[in-house]
Amino acid sequence: MKPSDVRTLDAKGLLLRRQDLIGELATCQFQHATGQLDDTSALKRVRKDLARVNTVIREHERTEGLVKGSLAAQVGKLDSGDSAFAAFRKRMAASAEG
Repeated sequence: MKPSDVRTLDAKGLLLRRQDLIGELATCQFQHATGQLDDTSALKRVRKDLARVNTVIREHERTEGLVKGSLAAQVGKLDSGDSAFAAFRKRMAASAEG
């Protein structure tokens, strides 16, 4: 993910992307710990993508004169269904049941 791609997202898109990356990082860390992660460079890539998103979020906060971490409060509550990672977990749970 390029920084220019991240900068095109709006505030809600940035927060959703951060939520997805946090979930993806947790999944990669779990797979790495259990020996199931084939591409170990995925850990580094996800961490860097997360850092890029956090940097752009902080840039948005500074340009709007907000306190650190207050962009999420300004956007409001995010629906868990909006997140791609949450949708993936929901699909996996449904496929495991049936």
